[in-house]
Amino acid sequence: MARNGTTRTGLENSDAARIFSSPVALAFVRTVVARRGVTEARARKIYLDYINRSLSADDRRPTDRRRMT
Repeated sequence: MARNGTTRTGLENSDAARIFSSPVALAFVRTVVARRGVTEARARKIYLDYINRSLSADDRRPTDRRRMT
């Protein structure tokens, strides 16, 4: 089977499941849906964007730290 843009490895789904199993993440999503009137999918994207902005460069690339030590 050829891979295309819609094929997923399952890794993306497990990462999302892990992130959104947090009560804080779920509360954030519910609050954004209620206050901004956006869909749950859009609220999850907003949360992921927020998390990615808050991580330092070292947190984003843990493999780089392992190579340096």
